[in-house]
Amino acid sequence: MSEGELNPVPIDQLPPLKFTAAGDNPDLREANLQAVKPSPGYSYLVVMVADAITKRADLVLMDFTPNAVGVRYQVDGLWHNMPTMPRTSGDYMLASLKQLAGLDYRERRARQVGQFVAEYLKKKHKCQLTSQGISSGERVALVINRDKPPLENLEDIGMRPGMQSQLIQLMNEPTGLILISGLPGDGLSTTWRAALQSTDRFMRDFYVVEEKSRQEPEIINVSRETYDSSRGETVLEVMKSLMLREPNVVAFTELADAAALNELSKLANEHEMTTFGRLPARHATEAVMRALMLKPDVPAFAQALRAVSGQRLVRLLCQTCRQAYQPNPNLIAQLGLPPARVPVLYRHFQPSPEQVLDASGRPIEIAPCENCGGPGYYERTGIFELLLVDDRFRAAMQDPEPTVQKLAAAAQQSGHITLREEGIVLVARGDTSLDELQRVLKK
Repeated sequence: MSEGELNPVPIDQLPPLKFTAAGDNPDLREANLQAVKPSPGYSYLVVMVADAITKRADLVLMDFTPNAVGVRYQVDGLWHNMPTMPRTSGDYMLASLKQLAGLDYRERRARQVGQFVAEYLKKKHKCQLTSQGISSGERVALVINRDKPPLENLEDIGMRPGMQSQLIQLMNEPTGLILISGLPGDGLSTTWRAALQSTDRFMRDFYVVEEKSRQEPEIINVSRETYDSSRGETVLEVMKSLMLREPNVVAFTELADAAALNELSKLANEHEMTTFGRLPARHATEAVMRALMLKPDVPAFAQALRAVSGQRLVRLLCQTCRQAYQPNPNLIAQLGLPPARVPVLYRHFQPSPEQVLDASGRPIEIAPCENCGGPGYYERTGIFELLLVDDRFRAAMQDPEPTVQKLAAAAQQSGHITLREEGIVLVARGDTSLDELQRVLKK
């Protein structure tokens, strides 16, 4: 064994993981697999993929530098640093990975993308491998599809029933503008699709307008119109031909400028159509402020706007290993919770000093939770807010110098329930922890 190399796990001690290699036919797939099995990196590959699946990683990121390989797992949207691999062992493993995915293991600079299937504990996982040379070495991303249930509607993504009813009623009104907001990469695309799929799209002619290079997955009974901004095409050019078809509903996946926002407002106000727009924002009032910063026709925008949704993704506590604790009464008061109804809160598993040391004071290794694999959280859900626009809020929108604070104050006066308040309900129910809610809201 050379210096800087891990000891490979004997074949008979490897996790019971089976691979289906890349290939256009069964013979080629089998040939690729048989070429990998005798290789020095095969055992490292099996251990790493099995470990990532066990820990429920959706993405494994490996950064190859001259002397080592940094490894990170993304689990429930959060990155976890794993033990660094020696460069030699990492090179062996990567060569096996590339061979398995049908890539050229000798190519370390050009971008390559391949696929394979990993079967572990009677579940099959489609895996996509992407490698790309970078200035410090090479970066490799392994996406593991854990075949989670599809999120098709507002109930699936975690919106509470009362809010679902309000939003669906507004979306099915014959006129008005509705904004869907959230942070990119934090469930915004999923919420957008769930919202559109919850409309009465089988009863009305429904169109979504998208930039050609950033198209969303198709939604049944929603027609798609695209424009190519790289060729100078704009949303307004698409709308000229679209209006000849007399649509009932128009949705823009991007609101890049005042012209797009003005078009949606005009359709709602003058043509009595239902319109949707999507905006990146941390919360609903910030979404409105971002829209105002585009410098649209503010009176028309205020007249058209009916509601704004906001959302975040929060990790759910593992129901197997979560810990109950008695919170400080002052904390309960700050959260606005009734002490009699919330005697305990919950947090992720934290071993006590007695659990981590033996009688002689030596560290004891604690086996990770069999359900969550150790982090103390298992999967995620959404927390949502729905800002209902009334005359008070419209007046705040048309303030000569609008701010997020002024908009938030107007919303609060009208009884708006914020993301923080919605999240506290999940904390009180024991679905998530206060630490997790605070982490998410700091984004």
